[in-house]
Amino acid sequence: MNIFVVEDERWALAELETLLARYEPEHGIYAFDNGDDALAAAADLRPSLVLTDINMPGIDGLELIEQLTKLDSTVKCMILSVHDEFEYARQGMQFGVGDYLLKPVKKEVLYQAVDKALHQLEQEHRRRDAWVNGSLAQMLLAEDDSMPDAELGREWNERLYAVVLLTLEKAPQIKGWKTAAIDFDAWFRQLAQSPYPCSLIQCVDLDCRQRVLLVPMAAAAQTAAMQPVLLELFGELRQLPVPAHMAVALKEESVPLRQVYTGLKDSLEEHAIFGAATCLPFGAKPQEAELLSAWDKVRIMEVHCKKGELLKGQETLGHIVDEMRLKRVTKRQLRLFIQDVLFSLKYHLLSSGGDKISLNDLQEDVRCLNDFTGYGELFDWLKEKLFRLYCVQQETKDLNPKGLVPVLLQHIHAHYQNPISLQQFAAEHHVSLGYLSRMFKSQTGTTFSDYIAGYRIRKAQELLAGGIERLQEVSRLVGYEDTKHFSALFKKFVGVSPMTYARKRPTSK
Repeated sequence: MNIFVVEDERWALAELETLLARYEPEHGIYAFDNGDDALAAAADLRPSLVLTDINMPGIDGLELIEQLTKLDSTVKCMILSVHDEFEYARQGMQFGVGDYLLKPVKKEVLYQAVDKALHQLEQEHRRRDAWVNGSLAQMLLAEDDSMPDAELGREWNERLYAVVLLTLEKAPQIKGWKTAAIDFDAWFRQLAQSPYPCSLIQCVDLDCRQRVLLVPMAAAAQTAAMQPVLLELFGELRQLPVPAHMAVALKEESVPLRQVYTGLKDSLEEHAIFGAATCLPFGAKPQEAELLSAWDKVRIMEVHCKKGELLKGQETLGHIVDEMRLKRVTKRQLRLFIQDVLFSLKYHLLSSGGDKISLNDLQEDVRCLNDFTGYGELFDWLKEKLFRLYCVQQETKDLNPKGLVPVLLQHIHAHYQNPISLQQFAAEHHVSLGYLSRMFKSQTGTTFSDYIAGYRIRKAQELLAGGIERLQEVSRLVGYEDTKHFSALFKKFVGVSPMTYARKRPTSK
């Protein structure tokens, strides 16, 4: 905040300026020896607190206060007066004078009065900011462009702004922007070193994961000077443990603010990178990645899976996922690609069986991809989809020993809550336990016991993320009666205990 001191006696002005230096650099201290200069400076350096003498050359203290309160009704004023000006000083109360100090001003009295005024200003600013933020959030989110205060709506809609939209992916590590390890205040201060008044930057939280920054601009040409500061902010976003996305646009005069916000939101939904931070600077329109080579790998994976070579199919799936990561595909492109891949695989399987094909049988719900934050989750989900898809195919065939593994996987997926015995399965299908165990590991890349434990733990994570927090209940639902054994397995696979995972799970916002 800016503090003005107006006093025509030079020695008194110098003493006040020295005493008020204790409030720097948090607050700016500006000294004037007449009211005319102070009023002229207020046009650019808007004061929050003014300490002024009454009798001065040019406009006196009361007239200065009257003019300043017309310029900004939130400014707080104090009068510096001698005893015989006491009644005269009282007239300043009608202009919102908060206090008056008798000259010569004692240091303790000055500090007490200024501290009180600054505390009141901070409270008022917080209340004002909260109200403005709520009003702006309503305007940005409401479909009818409504605004609680019409004058405030005109002010924000008619000015020139750089609009910065920040979105944060859902993940247990960070519950929202307020818990993200980014010093936005430091970024605002750095931005203030450019041609932008830091105090006027508005930060609006639409929800815990959507934040809008409104930076006032004097001219559209200033966007070039703003780019380095934005790139530095993006550098911090990339250090977060979960993907964060940033899109920037210039809001021109008389263009509705909500129109610019919805455009930025649509751009992020179209171009946000899957599993990585995304930066869309002014007017950026990224191109989609070329995925023809990925489709070649899909065909190789399909051949392996049809032969029952699930481990080779899983390895090829890993190559496909790695290609997606290297090419930095967008979430939208990935969603369409996965949808097409699953459609194609199901079509070829159903058509090879000679059955009548229904489009409803080929459609796959991939909305869960929106909740994935990385390629590890994507790989696990796709691997399970493949196993289920080709396990069903094996069940309809005359089985040889090699074809038993997909059937066993299907059995695990359907009955993981119950005790499952590899020995019993081997006996029922007339194959030796040792042979089935070796075949299972060769096709899945893991042992039978590790696979079923890993599958159960993934199901436990889904239950915890869905809001079931009682340890005994989760343990029982995934097939473990011994909660201590379940907790130990969970920590082995996930890295944290079930209760720690539950506390860090994403909120529903």
